[in-house]
Amino acid sequence: MHTVFLEFELGDHSAIVFKSLKPELGAVPSERSKVNMSVQEGRLNLFITADDIISLRAAINTWLRLVKIAEEMLNTKVTS
Repeated sequence: MHTVFLEFELGDHSAIVFKSLKPELGAVPSERSKVNMSVQEGRLNLFITADDIISLRAAINTWLRLVKIAEEMLNTKVTS
């Protein structure tokens, strides 16, 4: 079993990012990895476990991308 803990300091955005990513916890594309996510004091925490290192790398890449996209969307300004 392989594990990694990722912590993102998102301040006020951490709860919003958590809510936007929560549905993804049930839509994990692999049975070989699991993700637990929490919010604590302005930080989004991800704890990823996987059966093998390849699955761990894939899960890390997926979740890093999802967090990055969510944060970018919060920082996007809409102009008319």
